[in-house]
Amino acid sequence: MTKKFIITNRTDKPMQAVITDNDTGNNVLQRELHPGCNELFVNDLHQGIYIIHLEDANHEIIYQQKIFKD
Repeated sequence: MTKKFIITNRTDKPMQAVITDNDTGNNVLQRELHPGCNELFVNDLHQGIYIIHLEDANHEIIYQQKIFKD
């Protein structure tokens, strides 16, 4: 996994990026994504498996993916 993600919010509304620890189910990182290009730094995450999902303003998940940190 890279040390940062570049996420482009192609809407005109803010969204949330949430990273969840796959083992515990705890949210370990949550950031607001403004319209346009956003950087999400993951340097502080420990080695393991995580799930990242993007939520719209109604907290509906619009994208989800499993990620791995070495």
